[in-house]
Amino acid sequence: MTRRTFALELEVGEKIDALVDGHTLEANLLVNKALRRYIEWGRFVESFKLVTTDPRLMKLFWSHLTVDEARQIGLQNGNGTVIEFILSYFRKFDIDSVLKTFRVIGAEYSNAFVYSELGDDRNRTIILRHSMGRSASAYYGASLKALTSRLGLEVELEESDDQLVCKIRRVEKEQRATPRTPTA
Repeated sequence: MTRRTFALELEVGEKIDALVDGHTLEANLLVNKALRRYIEWGRFVESFKLVTTDPRLMKLFWSHLTVDEARQIGLQNGNGTVIEFILSYFRKFDIDSVLKTFRVIGAEYSNAFVYSELGDDRNRTIILRHSMGRSASAYYGASLKALTSRLGLEVELEESDDQLVCKIRRVEKEQRATPRTPTA
């Protein structure tokens, strides 16, 4: 742990005190959690136009798209914006950064689904539980498939109304992509 000293705006300090009832250790935990959330998520929200949405609204949104429409949007997203995000966030594009994006951004910060992972480096099974309908599964599946195919990985998808199961095989033969550096 590193000790640092920061000056907080009076109003922010008062809100922290109100949340933790004056307990110093709890204040440290709260401030660390807030800083971590900003570093891992908040700083990218503006750059990539990310939003956190009520799951009930997302369920309504997915119900208005056909499975094929959702799959097409997922394919476009997985071949474009998500790769840019991963390269910006992790400075590399590999299977670990792809899965961490789904785990941290999709599950932890956006609360879009519950992320589970089973297996080892050779064979991985990813489960995204969401209860938002088959179109949501088609979207997430197409995104994951587009990303993993860019890495040369084969995946098997099982889509249902409430979850997506993605089985990834032969992870050790993956390709890696690194960010391009501009030439002068």
